[in-house]
Amino acid sequence: MTHEQPTSENEKREIVLVFQLNEIIENFDEVDINKDAPLSALLYHDLVLSFVDPEHKTVWIWKGRGSTTRMRFLAAQIAPTVRDRYGIDYTIIAIDDGDEPPEFKKLCGLEE
Repeated sequence: MTHEQPTSENEKREIVLVFQLNEIIENFDEVDINKDAPLSALLYHDLVLSFVDPEHKTVWIWKGRGSTTRMRFLAAQIAPTVRDRYGIDYTIIAIDDGDEPPEFKKLCGLEE
């Protein structure tokens, strides 16, 4: 007889991958995630981050309010490459700092 343990938020979050835009090499670098901290701890206003969310089949491109126009442009150009590595059927959604949809807020631990 096997007992299935419910999946905790941290276990579920482990499958989310986070990438930070590297403006110099014009690519996204994978971010090491502290499993004990919420993803919201990564949301610095001068960054552009990409979150690969298998639960919603979405690649979220989060643009901090202090990010430059060039950074935003590069993220839009590079996002399909990230998506294609993890799921060509994933949707790419660009979101601005302070205007996050409820699904993204829940993913990052900004709301329950």
